[in-house]
Amino acid sequence: METSAEYQVDLKCNANQNARVSTVIFNDDIEVSSYSCLKNLNDDAWSAEHLFLAAVESSYMTAFFSTAKHKGIKFKSFKSTARATILLSDEFSEITDIVLKPIVIIEKSSKINKTLKIFTLCKEHSLVIKALKVRLHIFPSVIVA
Repeated sequence: METSAEYQVDLKCNANQNARVSTVIFNDDIEVSSYSCLKNLNDDAWSAEHLFLAAVESSYMTAFFSTAKHKGIKFKSFKSTARATILLSDEFSEITDIVLKPIVIIEKSSKINKTLKIFTLCKEHSLVIKALKVRLHIFPSVIVA
C-alpha cells in the first residue's frame, strides 16, 4: 500500500530581519537567523545550517527507534552528537561531511551486536539521510547499564 504525506513549514521575517519558522500543527515557533551562520557567528538564533544538521540527526534517531522496536531491542536512552564540515571558498560554500556519534544505553549485554547492526540499518531507513549528497560518517557507541 502506497501513501503520501506533505509537510509545511512557514517562515515569517519582519523589517528588522527577525525571522521565525512555524507550522500549523504546533503552537510553538522557532527563531531562526536571517543570516547564514557562516556570516554571523554571534547570532543567538538557529541558522539554516543548524536546522539542517538537527534534521539529519533527528531523522537518524527516528530510524533507530523504529528499527530497534521492530528488532526487539529495548533501550534506556539515546543521545547523539552531529557535526558538519563546511568547505568555504570565494565562489561557493558546501557541506562536505557529516559525523554522527549516537550513543545508546541498553539493558542486556547479549544485545550489543544486534544494536550495532541496527545502527548500520538506520542510514537506509532515514528519509532525510537518504536525500543527502554529502559523506556521512557514523561512530556509534553502545553502553550496557
